[in-house]
Amino acid sequence: MSAFRKIAPPVNSVEKIDFVEPIHLLLPGGTSLFTLYGGTQEVVKLDFSFKAGTWYENAKLESLMAASLISEGTSGKTARQIADRIDFYGAQFSSHPYFDNNYISLLSLKKHLPHLLPLLAEVIQDASFPENEFEIIRQKRKQRALVDAEKVGLVAQRFFMRALMGSGHPYAPIPSPDAYDEATLEGAKSHYRRHYYSANATLFASGDVDEGVQKMIVDNFGTAWGTPFPFKKDQPQVQSSQERRVFIERESANQNAITIGKFVPNQHHADSAGLKLVTTILGGYFGSRLMSNLREEKGYTYGIHASVVSFVREALFMVHAEVTAEKTDDAIKEIFFEMQRLREELVPESELEPLRSFLLGRMLEDFDGPFARSQSFSSLYEAGLDVGYFDTIIQTIKTITPERIRELAFTYLDPESMYAVAAGKR
Repeated sequence: MSAFRKIAPPVNSVEKIDFVEPIHLLLPGGTSLFTLYGGTQEVVKLDFSFKAGTWYENAKLESLMAASLISEGTSGKTARQIADRIDFYGAQFSSHPYFDNNYISLLSLKKHLPHLLPLLAEVIQDASFPENEFEIIRQKRKQRALVDAEKVGLVAQRFFMRALMGSGHPYAPIPSPDAYDEATLEGAKSHYRRHYYSANATLFASGDVDEGVQKMIVDNFGTAWGTPFPFKKDQPQVQSSQERRVFIERESANQNAITIGKFVPNQHHADSAGLKLVTTILGGYFGSRLMSNLREEKGYTYGIHASVVSFVREALFMVHAEVTAEKTDDAIKEIFFEMQRLREELVPESELEPLRSFLLGRMLEDFDGPFARSQSFSSLYEAGLDVGYFDTIIQTIKTITPERIRELAFTYLDPESMYAVAAGKR
């Protein structure tokens, strides 16, 4: 064996991420264009973000149905023609609804953009919302919702969201698959007309975005399109349930699901970065305390996970697991036990140091390549944060003390403040 193979490579700590901010251009029609050039492949990804999520709905499912129908036809093309054109050029198209924003994405070889960008512009700017396609999608979505209503994991998570926020909150899931019977084609069209227009769009272009690609983007999306519409500005009332412990029976379940959590401060709060680290210690990676306790030691579950879910306006702390039915109550007790232990005991350095390395390594993954960097930037931009937030997270990971961890856990991980929802067999 060569001598150099016996010498371990040096280990370097992450001190700072040299993040190159995308170039920003405000197009004449009001669309914000961010371009992040990079990579070695002649591939381009375009991500449109519209303030058109469930937050902006007048009625439940408008956002979802509008996003689902946008590629199902234009005044000049059928859904089949659109799909065939995208497939012919080997591109990937997606339209995803979410809580705050809806997203339309195109991933393509750069050489095919002259054929695909005009099609993308037509789909976004001239969606026709055919009635037959609406009915097909509505029935498919309802059937999927009926199937999901028997999946205890989804049942527990969605009931938890409604219990925490109130069923009428924009972030709350629909209470029943029957809600699809109330969805209307006009509602989807109205949502599209109100929110899919040039000044309400942000475009993140990443990959091999050279001057030629930028010119094609400006040519296809630079001018004004759609009709500006004033957004609703009322802050919805959070109407949390008075009942913090709920069991939902699903006798056909093979195992039970548990979702536990509460509201926590969003990313603008000074405690946000530290709280995410505390959550990771509790249940955010394979070596976490919840995994060690409930999976490795007691065998209650195959996997359990804790996370902070950040929306633009709110943030939730959540623990979720699927466990053997007869151990449901015991699993909940152990989850609360691990929370309480973090509130009372100091985390030893032997546990904290490997966690620092894990979190810093995971941050580097978030910047591995132009597409990942664009995604990381877009998340910050939509939350109203700047790239300095990344440095804040790094410094928190590197400098947080066991005392500070205990203080944060004491503040935010009180078991009595948690909502706990279980679904499955008694």
